[in-house]
Amino acid sequence: MDKRSVAEAKRRLASRGHRLTKQRQAILEVLRSSDVHPDADWVYREVRKVLPHVSLGTVYRSLEVLRDAGLIASLEVGPRRRYDGNTSEHQHILCISCGRVADIHLPPSLLEELEQRAASEADFTITGHRVEFYGLCPQCLQKSKAESTE
Repeated sequence: MDKRSVAEAKRRLASRGHRLTKQRQAILEVLRSSDVHPDADWVYREVRKVLPHVSLGTVYRSLEVLRDAGLIASLEVGPRRRYDGNTSEHQHILCISCGRVADIHLPPSLLEELEQRAASEADFTITGHRVEFYGLCPQCLQKSKAESTE
């Protein structure tokens, strides 16, 4: 992590009464260098490569602290919570076969239009949204097609 990212992480954590420990910094670095949207067990295995004595409990607790500080995001996908080091505005597409999650970036104008339509149709005041798409990733689609021709 660069100095600016470290300073921002320290500031956000301090505002919630936490410190940027070496374990939390390692978790942030692992998540920000990956685009696989991993679960806590995957993060634990990766962090252990750098910090062999880190405990699984520390990783789970740290993930929640980092999420609450807005430094990472969590996704409720399938049976396990997954994490995302990318906190910029984006959406996700999920493979219903293998569970792969990929980032997608929809134009803000499209999201604004959807929010306006939803608010108008339901007579709600929109305070937020979550857009997720489901389907088959290219590998699972290819596998499915190969199995159907057998």
